[in-house]
Amino acid sequence: MHPSQEQWQAFYRNLKASTGLDLNAYKQDQLQRRILSMADTKNCAALDAFWAFLKSQPDNMKWFLDKLAINVSELFRNPEKWVELEKRVLPELLKHTNKLKIWSAGCSFGAESHSLAIILDRSFPGAHTIVGTDIDHAALAQAREGRFIEPDMKNVPSEVRKAYFTFDGVYWRANPKLKKYMTFKTGNLLSDSFDSGFDLIVCRNVVIYFTEQAKNILYEKFFRALKPGGYLFVGSTERIVNSREIGFESPLSFYYKKPMQGAQIWRNAS
Repeated sequence: MHPSQEQWQAFYRNLKASTGLDLNAYKQDQLQRRILSMADTKNCAALDAFWAFLKSQPDNMKWFLDKLAINVSELFRNPEKWVELEKRVLPELLKHTNKLKIWSAGCSFGAESHSLAIILDRSFPGAHTIVGTDIDHAALAQAREGRFIEPDMKNVPSEVRKAYFTFDGVYWRANPKLKKYMTFKTGNLLSDSFDSGFDLIVCRNVVIYFTEQAKNILYEKFFRALKPGGYLFVGSTERIVNSREIGFESPLSFYYKKPMQGAQIWRNAS
């Protein structure tokens, strides 16, 4: 199957009208290979046939959206950055509030949300909230269960495994006491409106699949969603090229800070 540009755009328009998901915001080569692979598994020889299949039953569309999401994550991915979070970023944020409001954006199956909950429970227990959002319903169901396989756990120290997980012979299951910190819900980073007043937003290894224009729009939305003094924590391959133009400071690698109100006013006046 070799769809024309017009056929791809017709597929994208239909999908956006049906689900609100705009695939033009994603890098096209990788995205289209993924869609064609999914069409092939359903023996659809053309994009319009694949669209007819997706529309024929609600479960087919749910399958497509879940498969389209790319869930690559693990607990405490890039461990040194989580040490910085625990030792430097969270103590700074806790000088201004004793109830942190945190968003794990593109949370996948919950590895980052659980990493956050463990750090908070071990070092800064309190009435903190972590909301995890993703477009993948299957991944969100796994996140709510707190269920992980061995590769997800490779950066989890033995003492943390012992304190916060049990192994049932197949899965590592998170201690239910972590649930008090976390909620999970469906969310589309490219089209949804955002809540505000976050102390910390964690969005790691998600925007690498977006176009540069979509990234810029998203980072500006993140900036507005943060409290003054709040932090955005990104992946180790995701440098925000125009961070200063957006208004961010970058006191640590892969951490971007929204200046406190006075600093922001000074910058705008200068």
